[in-house]
Amino acid sequence: MNFTARRLHSTKYIFLVITGFIVLCCPSEKIMGQAPEIRFSGFVKTDMYLDTRNTVSAREGQFMLFPMNKEKDAGGNDINRNTRFNLVAIQTRIQAAINGPDAFGAETSGLIETAFFGSAETNINTLRMRHAWVNLDWEQTNLLVGQYWHPLFVPQSFPGTVSFSTGTPFQAFSRNPQVRLTHTQGGLTAIVAALTQRDFTGPGGSESLQNSAVPNLHAQLQGTAGDVQGGIGIDFKRLDIVPHRYEPVNSFSWFGFLNLPIAGLTSKSYVIYGENLQDQMMLGGIVRKAESDRLSPIRIFSFWQEFTTGFRNENGRAQYEWGLFAGYSQNLGTNRDEVTLLSSPEFSPRGSNIDYLYRIAPRFQVQSGPVRFSLEADMTTAAYGSMKSDGTVTDADPVTNFRLLLGAWLFF
Repeated sequence: MNFTARRLHSTKYIFLVITGFIVLCCPSEKIMGQAPEIRFSGFVKTDMYLDTRNTVSAREGQFMLFPMNKEKDAGGNDINRNTRFNLVAIQTRIQAAINGPDAFGAETSGLIETAFFGSAETNINTLRMRHAWVNLDWEQTNLLVGQYWHPLFVPQSFPGTVSFSTGTPFQAFSRNPQVRLTHTQGGLTAIVAALTQRDFTGPGGSESLQNSAVPNLHAQLQGTAGDVQGGIGIDFKRLDIVPHRYEPVNSFSWFGFLNLPIAGLTSKSYVIYGENLQDQMMLGGIVRKAESDRLSPIRIFSFWQEFTTGFRNENGRAQYEWGLFAGYSQNLGTNRDEVTLLSSPEFSPRGSNIDYLYRIAPRFQVQSGPVRFSLEADMTTAAYGSMKSDGTVTDADPVTNFRLLLGAWLFF
């Protein structure tokens, strides 16, 4: 069997395993009197990217956050000023959407989604769970239980960047096990949720939230009027990172988003002021009050804006899109003085020596049928300095990475 044949055989095997799992887990006709409907979809995606600097990132640089700080060798050369190229297909994704029979007077649905991103650098190219949930829909009210986007990530309003980082670290980005209740009345939608942490965690990992015995709590209100949509929300989490040694630390975050059409453009805006947003792949975390057991969350302010416009050619066979993403994030420190980092690296904040970040990323995409080609130029700057006693950063020196990214997609 040649290489291509082996790859096709492996792909068929993966589909058979996923299909078999779903069939075994779904109720049969004999039990429920109605078989569930299962629809497979997804895409094959390949990313090719060139960086002018080493980056803080995941999965061989594919999920890029920001450029690394300057680091001098014995000859005074910045070893992180290093041009790099890579080509990966690990974002290839498979989704199974399930429509089940009615239950408790509600329409039932579910979803299983996986990708080849792996769960760590050591198992890239292996499957990992992205989403897995069941939903009960009573027309105006629905109940979702399972793993899904954190409510700080709004599926109706997130950056459409070519890069899989999807606006991170300016956009909250996390998938969490949760129980979420949504109620819609007219043009208003209210969301409340209780969540835990799994793949995306804060200081001390998922156990810090478990030790607090209080789930991550969230409340959100959305409104829709024609093509305009917006929302505001508040998020609370309590972490107990080392029980009986440090006091539990509470964190609050407030955010808002707005989608609206402007003169042929689609505008998306997002703003968040939050504490300890490390689990959202953003700047922040927790620091310790010097010579005490009291902990404090680092506060940040982050904002992003995106404009997109698109059109079809004369024969209607190809669709084009232009887009521009811009983001900014600022380290605001803590509400205490004389703070210091905790001694263990697993509790270190993300970017504790970064004063601010910004990114500008224009893109162009063309799609014909199920095939899309995308080109994006990304300039991301991080200003590194020294952490002051209140957690803010002084004497910041900016460094910049330029990334040129080409994406190829096949949707199915």
